[in-house]
Amino acid sequence: MKKRFRWDITYLYWGITAFSVIACGVIVFILLDRWPAIRAGLADILQILSPVLYGLTFSYLLNKMMSLVEKKLILRLINKVMQKSSASSRRRISRGVSIVVTVIFTIVIIGGILMLVIPQILSSLEALVPAISGFRDNVIAWLTNRLEDDSQLEGAAVNYVRTILDWLEQWIDGTLLQLGESFERNVIGGALSVIRTVANVIIGFVLSIYALYQKETFTAQSKKIIYSIFGAKKGNRIIFGATFLDNSCGSFLTARLLDALIVGILCYLFLIISNLPYPMLIAVIVGVTNIIPYFGPFIGGIPSGLLILMVSPTQCLIFVVFIVILQQLDGNVIYPKIQGNALGLSGFWIIVSLLVFSGFIGFWGMILGVPFFSAIYAICKGVASKQLENRGLPTDTGAYRDIVSFDEETHAPVYKATPDPAEKVQHKVKARFLGKLGSIVPHKSSARSFKLKKSSGTLSQPDTENENSQESE
Repeated sequence: MKKRFRWDITYLYWGITAFSVIACGVIVFILLDRWPAIRAGLADILQILSPVLYGLTFSYLLNKMMSLVEKKLILRLINKVMQKSSASSRRRISRGVSIVVTVIFTIVIIGGILMLVIPQILSSLEALVPAISGFRDNVIAWLTNRLEDDSQLEGAAVNYVRTILDWLEQWIDGTLLQLGESFERNVIGGALSVIRTVANVIIGFVLSIYALYQKETFTAQSKKIIYSIFGAKKGNRIIFGATFLDNSCGSFLTARLLDALIVGILCYLFLIISNLPYPMLIAVIVGVTNIIPYFGPFIGGIPSGLLILMVSPTQCLIFVVFIVILQQLDGNVIYPKIQGNALGLSGFWIIVSLLVFSGFIGFWGMILGVPFFSAIYAICKGVASKQLENRGLPTDTGAYRDIVSFDEETHAPVYKATPDPAEKVQHKVKARFLGKLGSIVPHKSSARSFKLKKSSGTLSQPDTENENSQESE
């Protein structure tokens, strides 16, 4: 007799799971098979959304300054001047005036810096081209004198040095110094692309003004959407994570930019006082690369030192000593005063974040990787602490240093067995006493050999080698 089939809801779960796995596999295969077309589509989407992205970026960068100007200056003046007006009208006027002041101040500062820096950088690059030629001739002459006995090695070294320095000279002379001419050719040849980019930047700038003016409204709408989709519990976690990421990114970028400006100014002043070559060019390189944590000083210091080495080895040595002192001052005094330890990351995790994010998104990963990783680290730390609290286990990392395990029933920690300090002292005293006693009392083997020799009729002293070994012990 055949058994009747009994329906079980478990079969439905298995079927849904199997279908989901197969569907995900098919989707992944399609994505990998058509990845070039998908990447091109994503690029088109980003191109369409570029004005919005520009606007969000500009508004985020200007938000801190605008809030500071509004709270510390404009709002106070508006409240004193327009006392009879309503609070909402005063708030609207102060916001508009703050945005105008922030935009004008930003444009003036950036334009002034570019007008001061770019001409000096171009003049330094123009003076660098003949310096490279002279340095190349000196290096080739030095290699020829040193390697005159080995003609094959001399030819290989000279060709290698000549190739590198010729490429560097052509790159500076043909790329950097003619950047303006190439820009003009690009404008003439690809006017449509240039106009589109400029239009996107202008539209993004206008969108950033609207975003700054109505940032409270946009923030409230974003919270409303998050809570409507995820509920109160998950919504609170998302809001907390976004707030932490905003604070960490904002404070990190502000601190790094201010620190880079201070380091660049100090480097420029030292180069001017010491009469070292290419002061503005090297100060810009050192200041800009100092935005990158840990690796920035090496990225900026090594090429700057090579540039000065082409002029004078003595001046290069002075510059290297100054850079070492400046980076120690920056790492131990300047940057801790600006930023402190707000990120809560050790040096190991900072280096890991730089390597990982720079591998994915390049240069911007070296700048934005640390605050993003700090937010991920804080979220993982909060989740782990919450799970430990639910299980009745300690959340402090220091508590786990001496813990070997936990009792599975009582969850009581089992610590490493640490000897009593009094017992340590007793063991040391006993070891010293036995060592001195061993140097006085003969060893058992020595006494035994003495008895054997005595019984054989030849009276002799114990073996001196055993005594010496015991004394050495």
